[in-house]
Amino acid sequence: MTDSSDKFLTGAQAAEFLGVKAATLYAYASRGLIESMPAGGRERIYRLSDLIKMRQSSRGFKTAKDTDAAVWTGPVIKSGITEIRETGHYYRGENALELAARRTSFEQTVELLWETQSAAPDWRAIRPLTLPKQLKGISGSEVDFLDLLKLLLVSIEMTDPVCRKLTGDDVFDTARRLIVTMATVLGSGSERDKYLQDAEFAIASTVLYALSGRRSHDQAGLINLALVLCADHELNASALAARIAASCDASLYSCLLSALGSFSGTLHGSASRRAEDIVTTSMKFKTATAWLKDYLRQFETIPGFGTELYRKGDPRAKLLIESALEIGSRNPHLRRLVELVTCVREQLGAEPNLDVGLAAVSYALSLPPGAGSTIFAISRTSGWIAHSREQRLYGGQIRPRARYIGKV
Repeated sequence: MTDSSDKFLTGAQAAEFLGVKAATLYAYASRGLIESMPAGGRERIYRLSDLIKMRQSSRGFKTAKDTDAAVWTGPVIKSGITEIRETGHYYRGENALELAARRTSFEQTVELLWETQSAAPDWRAIRPLTLPKQLKGISGSEVDFLDLLKLLLVSIEMTDPVCRKLTGDDVFDTARRLIVTMATVLGSGSERDKYLQDAEFAIASTVLYALSGRRSHDQAGLINLALVLCADHELNASALAARIAASCDASLYSCLLSALGSFSGTLHGSASRRAEDIVTTSMKFKTATAWLKDYLRQFETIPGFGTELYRKGDPRAKLLIESALEIGSRNPHLRRLVELVTCVREQLGAEPNLDVGLAAVSYALSLPPGAGSTIFAISRTSGWIAHSREQRLYGGQIRPRARYIGKV
């Protein structure tokens, strides 16, 4: 009798066997959880033994609400910060999509996430932290911004006396100044002293000026929309990393460094840059359809498409793309991005996620490559701080157990 490890199923059969959609099956393969092999043309086949292990193990990618232990990858942690529903995500019970649509400022959103009890300060009056000497000659245009942030956090921690006081209210003063510093450090050294913002969107206008040298209320409004939508998204990899560090009594900056390390990976915060790359590559083809046909000959998954959290597609991406078109519909890269979204939806049934939405914002405003990930990092810092503080208040060390599958 042939062993099950020698048997293979087609993509349709494998998806039916696991009870998942084709996009989820592709996600499993791209993460190395199951093996796929070419079977001629565009067809892929999947090893049955891998599929059996998948059904029997605790690995998978559905939400924490799913009661099937075979589809959750980590510990379920109680949190009162963000809830993900089918219609979108909610900050402290407030619909984030509605907050963004009615032009709630990022600063107000941050205060909501942090549940500050006192009246929120005027962020326009908040001064950046003093930059260490080694950073004063470096601009965000010269190095990768995520690497610059890591260096910033390490350097400032050496001189900050309150960085460990996650349970004290004075941590918010430091946290606000840190976010302001992240925005201003993007620009060149000579421009950092020109702390420019409009009355409605302080951080967003600072980011816009640092990235483009432009002042525009409407364009700052688009960046503000992205900042509000990206502030938090429940217990993703970077938020969990921040909470684990906080549970070990790490400092504020160490918690953020832990989060940023996860965030910088190409499957998380840097995924927006990968979405930009496929748009750039597709410009060599006359049509999006021609590009997709060529692309699928080499790869199974498309960066920026597919999500296991929203069955009808990521609502954040939809709002960001629609808003980007209102600002910069003439941008050729943005037009091609929209063509790709339509093509992938029609051909593969996959919807764009946040990474494509951030790329759309970057194109609409003609920002430098990778700007989407930069905006994402500045925004998500507020969520990491909220998770770090909540974990410290709850107490207890996060220590998952492993299910041993090695030799006996």
